[in-house]
Amino acid sequence: MIRYVVAVLLTVAILGLAGLAIDASTSDNGEREVRTAIADIETAAVQLAADEEISPRSHPNPQRVVELSIPKRSLTTEGVSHLEIEPIDDADASLARYVLTDGTTGREILERRIVYDDPTDDRPTVIGGTGRQTLRLVLRADENGEPIVVAESP
Repeated sequence: MIRYVVAVLLTVAILGLAGLAIDASTSDNGEREVRTAIADIETAAVQLAADEEISPRSHPNPQRVVELSIPKRSLTTEGVSHLEIEPIDDADASLARYVLTDGTTGREILERRIVYDDPTDDRPTVIGGTGRQTLRLVLRADENGEPIVVAESP
């Protein structure tokens, strides 16, 4: 009888420790996944600006389509409640900010200026929702004729 009691106590203790370990790693897993998505955006934007030129008006603009996997809350991963990319004033860079469902916040600098929808405006790109998301990056001319990466919803 004592063996059964000890076995049950050991099982409960092990499950309790496993639960704590899983809970402690959920935020790390969520951050890792959202940082991967941000890195995918940055890579596509940098390659687009480096490899392409602005098209004449009669031709379609060069673009890259990025398939993102934005984490949702699960047993092993914290989800993303907010993700945005804001262009930095007077710099060819952007700042990606995110908030996880547990309140964890983070920032990443992107090595390319990305604006939303209008190349003459400095609106941030807000990526809403979780799961598979698609973001189109288009190389267009700003008000000075300089190339700028514009994020568009597909």
